[in-house]
Amino acid sequence: MTVDLTPVTLAEKSMLSNLYQLYHYDFSEYTSEDINQEGKYDVNIDFIWEGDKRWRPYFIMISGTIAGFVIVLLENLDTDPDPTHVIYDFMILKKFRRSGVGYAAAMQIFELYKANWSLAQMESNTPAIAFWQKVLKDYTNDHYTETFRDDARKYIQTFSTKE
Repeated sequence: MTVDLTPVTLAEKSMLSNLYQLYHYDFSEYTSEDINQEGKYDVNIDFIWEGDKRWRPYFIMISGTIAGFVIVLLENLDTDPDPTHVIYDFMILKKFRRSGVGYAAAMQIFELYKANWSLAQMESNTPAIAFWQKVLKDYTNDHYTETFRDDARKYIQTFSTKE
């Protein structure tokens, strides 16, 4: 099984938007978000393509099939020539979870950018916390920092892929 990251183009925006519906569905377990009167989650991803160069959307692919997506944000790119890179959103379709796809995709995304990184997970999303702790322990040889922000109720991990 080969996992590939493919940049999402403007022409593929509707596919990513559809995946965001599934992402919000999965996430509603932690956010208690409800669907709207049309039976959808209120999702607008236009900001990714509105001239803001900080956003890097990727499909996570397996043999030409979409298995999920990852959105990287180059935080403060407009004011800092060396921005912190943030995993803004990360989603693996359920049929591909616990198969190593997410792990492989995470490792690849960190290899794409030599940068300072920051990741965050909601306190209640224990599967995501465990996933990222495992990935970061392996990727950094346990050389990352984790803090808990009580005000945001989030775990935040920071590390660097710079040489």
